[in-house]
Amino acid sequence: MHKLTRTAAAAVTGVAMALATTGVGAAVTVATASIAAASEVGAQGWDVAGSYGTQQECVAAGDAGVSDGSWAEYRCALFEARWDLMIPA
Repeated sequence: MHKLTRTAAAAVTGVAMALATTGVGAAVTVATASIAAASEVGAQGWDVAGSYGTQQECVAAGDAGVSDGSWAEYRCALFEARWDLMIPA
């Protein structure tokens, strides 16, 4: 029982640390998604436009899409060690 409690506490701490260190500016919405919240087919109302190895690559691609008018907003969601570029469906 104690091991399960420690594991859950470590997971919550890890998510909190990830959220605290992923700030990239007010214009970009960055979501660290849980496995339940994100999937390869996308979150409800959002489509996956690409998958990137780093958050910076995802943000650059998202910014490029905003600049050229492909989409008005985007999110970069961490899913299975990759950053998925999510755009409105």
